[in-house]
Amino acid sequence: MSQGKNKIKFQGKECFSRMNFLYQASILMAGKNDCLASYYGELCKNIGKKSVLRMEPSIKRTLCKRCSLAQQPSITSEILVRKGKTTNIYPTSSIDESSELICKCKLCGHSKKFVVNSSYKFWLENKDESVAEVLETEGSKNRRVSTLVLSKTAVLNKQTEQRQNIQSIGH
Repeated sequence: MSQGKNKIKFQGKECFSRMNFLYQASILMAGKNDCLASYYGELCKNIGKKSVLRMEPSIKRTLCKRCSLAQQPSITSEILVRKGKTTNIYPTSSIDESSELICKCKLCGHSKKFVVNSSYKFWLENKDESVAEVLETEGSKNRRVSTLVLSKTAVLNKQTEQRQNIQSIGH
């Protein structure tokens, strides 16, 4: 068999490879030339937006939302721990369930807050709380499949709205 038949084909392969290259370049340049690293991060985000591709959430969390600089602790960002209303530098405080982690960008000053909770799960990672709905349409030459992911609360809210609309029409 030829090697061409064994390759997996998917939409946006070239864009993903370019985004991967720019992300790696941004990580390497962070700390040496922050403006260039920020530019590479912004290009990576723009390519994803233009080609309508989604970045992995873990990769998206490593880029600053404001300036797109790759966040590396103590190189391009400061890590702080907040317990209640007091903020301490990371090594001097003990972390428990009530504290939150703050990542502050050194280039633009933007800060992200993360809740420190071992039992917390992101909605994408929690299989029980999400509903996947697959819509299939067949074209003349190719078959398209699009997936819509909604949380259970969104589905329940939609159902209650539909019930209320039916009741208001009936009265």
